[in-house]
Amino acid sequence: MQRLTLILLAIVAFGLAGCNGQTSAVAPEPPAPPATQPLPTDTIPPADPATQPPVPTDTLAPATDAPTVAPTGSPTGSPTTPPQPSPTNGPAHTTDTDLALDAADVVLHPVPLIYAGDKVTFQLLPHVPEALNVYDINATVLVNGVQVAGGPLDRRNWNGQAEGVYEWAWDTTGLSGDYQIEVALDPNDVLQAGDENAANNTIVLTATVNVPTGQAARDAAATWETAETACCVVHVVSNTAAWRDLNSLLATLEAAVQHAANRLTVQPSQKLHVYFIDRVVGQGGFAGTDMVVSYADRQYVGGGLYELLVHEATHILDQQFAPQRISFLAEGLAVWSSGGHYKAEDLTRRSAALLELGQYVPLAQLINDFYPVQHEIGYLESAGFVTYLIDRGGWGAFKNFYSDVAASDGPSLADAVDANLQSYYGVTLAQMEQEWLAKLQATATGPAVTDDLRTTIRYYNIARRYQEVYDPTAHYLSAWLPHPTQVREFGNPADLTRRPEEEINITLELMLITADEALRAADYSRANVILDSVENILDNNGLIIDPMATGYLGVVRAAAEYNYELHKVELMGSSARAIATQAPNIRLTSLVMELRGQDWVILSH
Repeated sequence: MQRLTLILLAIVAFGLAGCNGQTSAVAPEPPAPPATQPLPTDTIPPADPATQPPVPTDTLAPATDAPTVAPTGSPTGSPTTPPQPSPTNGPAHTTDTDLALDAADVVLHPVPLIYAGDKVTFQLLPHVPEALNVYDINATVLVNGVQVAGGPLDRRNWNGQAEGVYEWAWDTTGLSGDYQIEVALDPNDVLQAGDENAANNTIVLTATVNVPTGQAARDAAATWETAETACCVVHVVSNTAAWRDLNSLLATLEAAVQHAANRLTVQPSQKLHVYFIDRVVGQGGFAGTDMVVSYADRQYVGGGLYELLVHEATHILDQQFAPQRISFLAEGLAVWSSGGHYKAEDLTRRSAALLELGQYVPLAQLINDFYPVQHEIGYLESAGFVTYLIDRGGWGAFKNFYSDVAASDGPSLADAVDANLQSYYGVTLAQMEQEWLAKLQATATGPAVTDDLRTTIRYYNIARRYQEVYDPTAHYLSAWLPHPTQVREFGNPADLTRRPEEEINITLELMLITADEALRAADYSRANVILDSVENILDNNGLIIDPMATGYLGVVRAAAEYNYELHKVELMGSSARAIATQAPNIRLTSLVMELRGQDWVILSH
């Protein structure tokens, strides 16, 4: 059984918004492009995330006199959690210094359910004491007593969590029913120090292989299809939103790649491979040697598609002149190139607002441990600093500096930046930071800028909390991010498209989308009211406890009675307008709904 261990080395968790177009005919699938080598990257140390100041809530509490409703889908037994352990499992984690594994540490992909024909990937997220090297820890995976995977753990991820991924290890073709999965760490008991309690190294799970019907059967029949433009080779899965909207996506992508090329003063040395996937990952996309972009009809993380594409194209193009670039500068450059993170923004004023809100992170701390820092804060601050350097010395000077900074230039990444700032700008990191802070302190912000930033940070904190509870494999710090070229060759389209779709998922995602629309319209009070409601649901284990959320749940249920899946809802008292699809048709349909008594009904569609 072949095991592929793939680590994408440049990730950008970033939101996008959908757009609609006409169904496109696509060319036959060409041979897969040759696998490319991983790109050099800075090492992300396994430290805990930096403690951040509390985010101001600025909330307006909704009414709470509505009846409590429990939607289907539970946070503690949600569709994305792994199977429950059998009574034969050993004890759970005992101490922070003991190697251990429990049920929540084992994820089977594709999520949330396994269907006959899936090639299952096992993702292990065990507790590994800091004193142990993850590469010294072996694991085995058995299905009904037969080993299907094994080998050492892979790495510590950006959050410092030990991880082992055993890709496409169990072929379920022709199978159905329940299977016993046994996962063991250090099965030969090689480790002594750091593994005093070997009884908690093994977990036994029951995994169900389901017979594909309905949407699952359509997913099983899905294929990769490809189109080509002047800049890019574009890959989509058949009968998805991206496949439907391919014509408009191709035009947007072409413009975005040229935008990035112009900003960086470099043209692509070869065509970019771009994958549009039908589910949310992180804030919308990532890039290593190829680009992967979330493009779903219910895109519950906000942001502009164009900005995302420019951002990710920047990550690929900058490797032509800076293959060793470090994360702090790479992410800052990508936001600068896009003209903003989630939308067009004045990065200097927005950075000044970050300082005003008390959310500024000292640069040395941010440079040394970039990804665990709160995402919007880290990306904005890095982009603000990059903007300052470019404004101060011009693009040419910055490009030379950026190209030269490497992790090997100092004992820490901050030391490496410091050494190169002295070489190219004649000042230390501390001196440049003080210059920049003085400029930010002298920059006028205004209530609109600070309110927008405050609400944006809160929005994404709540969206990630939703991911942690109801869609955990989408969270950017723990997501499995397979290389898409190898997914096409060895895996399942469902690895990049299948997602939890219980009514609690649909309800909360619709509310997040509406909050993002209010935020983009500068209606911060409305955005925070909706976010209050989402937060209340998360605080109460999925219970609907206010009238607003009850309305969203009601329209979701009314639409589901007629096999409609909602992707956008505008609630207006006792009426609602919605955008939906009705499987197996992927055409977007407008619905008009009305509340009659306690029930929502569809008036037109």
